[in-house]
Amino acid sequence: MNIIAVLCFFAVIILIALDFLHIINLTSRIFMLVYLVTMPHIVLISYLIFKYAPLPVLWFLTTVILFTYVFFRILISPNRRKNIESLRLYVMQGGRWLLLYAFFCAAIQLAFYMVLVFGCGVKLGKLLVADMIAALLFIWAAAFVGAMRVLCTSSWLSVVKRVLFIVFINLPIANMFMMAEIIKVAGLEYEYFGYKNIKAEHRKGNDICKTKYPIIMIHGVGFRDLRVFNYWGRIPRVLEENGASIYYGNQEGWATVDTNAPLIKKCILSVIKETGAEKVNLIAHSKGGLDARKAISQLGMDKYVASLTTISTPHRGVKMADVLVHMPKPLFRIITFCINGIFRAYGDKHPDFIRAAYDFTTKRQARFNRDCPDMDGVYYQSYASVMKNMFSDDILGLSYLFISLIDSKENDGLVTVESAKWGVFKGVMRNKYRRGISHGDAIDLKRENYRGFDVTEKYVEIVSDLKNMGF
Repeated sequence: MNIIAVLCFFAVIILIALDFLHIINLTSRIFMLVYLVTMPHIVLISYLIFKYAPLPVLWFLTTVILFTYVFFRILISPNRRKNIESLRLYVMQGGRWLLLYAFFCAAIQLAFYMVLVFGCGVKLGKLLVADMIAALLFIWAAAFVGAMRVLCTSSWLSVVKRVLFIVFINLPIANMFMMAEIIKVAGLEYEYFGYKNIKAEHRKGNDICKTKYPIIMIHGVGFRDLRVFNYWGRIPRVLEENGASIYYGNQEGWATVDTNAPLIKKCILSVIKETGAEKVNLIAHSKGGLDARKAISQLGMDKYVASLTTISTPHRGVKMADVLVHMPKPLFRIITFCINGIFRAYGDKHPDFIRAAYDFTTKRQARFNRDCPDMDGVYYQSYASVMKNMFSDDILGLSYLFISLIDSKENDGLVTVESAKWGVFKGVMRNKYRRGISHGDAIDLKRENYRGFDVTEKYVEIVSDLKNMGF
């Protein structure tokens, strides 16, 4: 028996060393099943060792070394990192596993104590109480660390759910429901991004976005093309990773369509000269689509443009603009003075808030559409996006409600679906969840990930379709 105790001690040391070197995995499901059943009873096991085992100190030391190593191992690294996992996903999935371990362990220990007390008639003495406290501490540690990992890394977990969990973390039953919700959200998020990473890995070298002609991305109103804060968020990087050649319109933020169209023309000619391409593809968001259409129709750029894709562009105007341009003139002048001053400092040479605002009216757009017809040889297509309700976007909530009341509920907080339709209408960006897809979400403005919609994947789809059409 003494030899067995010594052999077990060295066997544990070897197992720990092999696990540390990633030769074996002490957090495999089979081992974790045994561990989660036995480890919480370290007090009871220690009592039995000192009462019945030969060389009790050696057996106790062996048990403590193994249990302590595995305890900290699962808190720090409850699962081996996979190739599809980013560091964020790895930490989040580890937290999810810890929560699952806590759930499983709690169920097993509850059943154990109920059988022991009610089935076997064992009295709750000091030993059993100490054992129960140790088990509760183990479960609480696993649950707490797991929850913190998910709370700090999940991009899908709402602020409300995070706050509720923190409030109810020590309230029995309520915290169990919150843990279950966190596990569900983290599981869905891991599956989604894991699949996305697999697709990205599979696409490497395929250049599915390598179009025949380079792409110029044209921003909307109120922004400039900046290197530090890209108007298009993560979209250009993902497109370039899949073979696309990306350039930017570099037009002004609050200039009129008449002012910006020549700047778009200048950009198109510059890209053609730089690349040697015969034509370019234009992808324009919001007012950028109007700037691009005027350059194509009235400034002779039709022979240099293969396609124009507009995203949430108000081709038929915005009824909200019809209302806003009739606000009291003193107030309008104050707003104009402030915005023009800001954007002049921002880099605009010809900011003109009043005339730019009139560009959005339905009356002005009706005339614009007559003056800027579609040109032969240019492929026009369009997309729209829709918010679910006024709570879908904290910035555009009020404007969504206003447009819903005076025009249509099918809007993205600024532009209705009907107004966004032009050329071949390719559909509406939306999802089935509360978030919806707002005017800013359609260009990844907030760099957030939404359940049921992947904005970068949508643009990969758009550009790969252009490639397949020969553009």
